[in-house]
Amino acid sequence: MTTQPIHILQWGMTTGLGGIETFIMNVYRHMDRTKVQFDFLQDYHDGPLHFENEIQSMGGNICRVLVPQRDSLIRSRTCLPRFFQQHPEIMGVHMHANFPYALPLKYAQRAGIGLRILHSHNIEEYQHHENPLRALLWDMRGQAIAKDIDRYPTHYFACSDLAANFMFPNKPYTWIRNGIDRAQFAYNAAAREKARRELKLSDHTTVIGFCGGFRPQKNPLFLLDMFERYHAIHPDSVLVMVGDGPLRDEIECRIVEKNLDGCVQLLGQRSDVAELYQAMDAFVLPSVAEGLGIVYIEAQCAGLPCLGSADVVPESARVCDLMHFERLGNGPDAWATRLDDILKHAPERRSRSSEVKVAGYEMSDVAAQLQEFYVRNAKRS
Repeated sequence: MTTQPIHILQWGMTTGLGGIETFIMNVYRHMDRTKVQFDFLQDYHDGPLHFENEIQSMGGNICRVLVPQRDSLIRSRTCLPRFFQQHPEIMGVHMHANFPYALPLKYAQRAGIGLRILHSHNIEEYQHHENPLRALLWDMRGQAIAKDIDRYPTHYFACSDLAANFMFPNKPYTWIRNGIDRAQFAYNAAAREKARRELKLSDHTTVIGFCGGFRPQKNPLFLLDMFERYHAIHPDSVLVMVGDGPLRDEIECRIVEKNLDGCVQLLGQRSDVAELYQAMDAFVLPSVAEGLGIVYIEAQCAGLPCLGSADVVPESARVCDLMHFERLGNGPDAWATRLDDILKHAPERRSRSSEVKVAGYEMSDVAAQLQEFYVRNAKRS
């Protein structure tokens, strides 16, 4: 008799590429899919996911059934009960959130799904309302969400203590590390030479790297201000920015205004990020909010000195002596000076794969932890 895998419904994927998407797919790739299969809950009007073809090749179902309340109040409340009734194979729901939200777990509870995980990945929500009425409505919404968060999850996960305190303060939670495939990101001298040739970079040029969304949270305009100062000190330097987003036009304008168009490369979203880390000499991400920042782990594995925002990036992002912090309030001049000092005293480049393993960020270990948890707790009444 063949035993069918349990199905865990994942919520949190978007049509773009970010930390949550990367994390979910890294876990999925390492699952024993004869035991655990992932399905993906999406809005009914969502376009293709970044990893849609890969998901389908691994047997995952993309379930475009969610209806936002703004589209239809009635359908928003009936779509999930109907869906769960039609899919008795779903034994658990795992919600990955950058902002406080747990409503789908309410309907999962009513459907008798016994495993309902709320997983916090960030530390701040970007909602600023100058209109007093809108601010009041937002506060009321927040109170309702807090009740959902308190009532409907069976388990709470977080990528750091900061992320846990943001979304469900004082709740017992499980720390799930944002793991990576160490072999993919480990430093490789031959890969470095190849990547730098493809980017048309000379051997002596200092390459500062950034990988993240072009949006306020990742603070790319501050990064350009910092690089302007650093480039004035070290003219033979280049800033390589991997990613895309709503600030791209403003970034392009700022590059021209600062006369940096010959030394800033905007590479867009890339599938070869691991190779691009090899080409870099340092990694800088001046986030204004960060649950953890999986890119810091990847960059450290590649042997890159890293500079992140103090009091924003959790200490748990430090897996070795390559992780450094600077307060955003100190301004771009201080960041440029700090980066200069970090590079002057950087140790010889080598892989930090073993430190990543010791710190618990090996993805196969994280996936094994989650798989065991799913199998042990998934059930349906």
